[in-house]
Amino acid sequence: MKKRYYIYALLLSLAAPFVASCSDWTETEAESFPEEITSEEYYAALRAYKQTDHQVAFGWYSGWNAEGAFMKTSLAGIPDSMDIVSIWDNGLDLSDAQKRDMQFVQQVKGTKIIYCSIIDNIGKGMTPKSVTANWEENGYASEQDAINEFWGWPEDESNTEAVENAIRTYARAVADTLNKYGYDGFDIDYEPVAGPYHGNIVKQSDNNNFFIFVDELGKYFGPKSRTGKLLVIDGEPQRITDRPEIGHYFDYFIIQAYSCSGDGNLNGRLIDGNVWGPALISTFGEELGEEKVTNMSIMTENFEAVDIAMNGGYDFTDSYGNKMKSLEGMARWVPRNGFQKAGVGAYRMEAEFGTNPEYKNMRNAIQIMNPSSHTLLKK
Repeated sequence: MKKRYYIYALLLSLAAPFVASCSDWTETEAESFPEEITSEEYYAALRAYKQTDHQVAFGWYSGWNAEGAFMKTSLAGIPDSMDIVSIWDNGLDLSDAQKRDMQFVQQVKGTKIIYCSIIDNIGKGMTPKSVTANWEENGYASEQDAINEFWGWPEDESNTEAVENAIRTYARAVADTLNKYGYDGFDIDYEPVAGPYHGNIVKQSDNNNFFIFVDELGKYFGPKSRTGKLLVIDGEPQRITDRPEIGHYFDYFIIQAYSCSGDGNLNGRLIDGNVWGPALISTFGEELGEEKVTNMSIMTENFEAVDIAMNGGYDFTDSYGNKMKSLEGMARWVPRNGFQKAGVGAYRMEAEFGTNPEYKNMRNAIQIMNPSSHTLLKK
């Protein structure tokens, strides 16, 4: 704890000459900071802050190209105090500009950049284009049939040894690819009910194949790997009721609490159930303990609609009747069990780039969760 206060004090001393006459970050006036605040000492303190025990800021980021001067399409343009950014699209076959952009925010700002993919069938996102582009010419009944053969998936799924070998081969390819590009981890978008995102790995009622996939990934990412690289799951992790031991493989459960109306909705997702499936704690609490499940839980809002993003989310009412927008409400929310949540985030976080200052709502959420960190939010 002393280390944390030291870091905050250092940040305050670095920023004090520049912020003394400035309004709070929650106001709409954009602040202009001298170039000196981006000193090496500032960045060292920023990286140290991200190693402390604090509630994290998370976001899914789309439209990344890192080209030109428009910071909305650059990771360098996100708030300095973002802890984890998950690349939702355009995250493979990186350009030189993207590689430089990612390395800057990782190495200088200490932000974790991870890759997100919906997982349903074997080969998703990792199968060579030559396989997927020519499946009809090659005599396959479907594109997935061509993919299955490429990865060694047997026609007879009762051949469990062949199924497991194929899944583990695929998982290793995911790990090799993400490590090749320098990602800090993998974000599994697991949605067996929310959409048509189920197949031969992710099924609606049987998670044995998915467990094999995660078990292999766990050698490279997540707490079991001891590599320092993250393995997180978003979407509907609370539905893995048949294999709760899978929770030990993940760093975070990221809950899509979209269009969230209030504290009751958040407590329902975490503790009570009956909000888009069982409660997260009822699924993983016996394996991990209620406190740890709470400490791993990141609640997120949907910023895909630009007007919603600019306003900070949807109408939200807390347990005391106070009204606000949902991202702020998530940041202020204290789980009813009294344990600390992991943090908050937003899908398509870049949609609020146009606020004044940029990413105003995310900055506000970070300051609410970690009041002393406001000196980090220089841009």
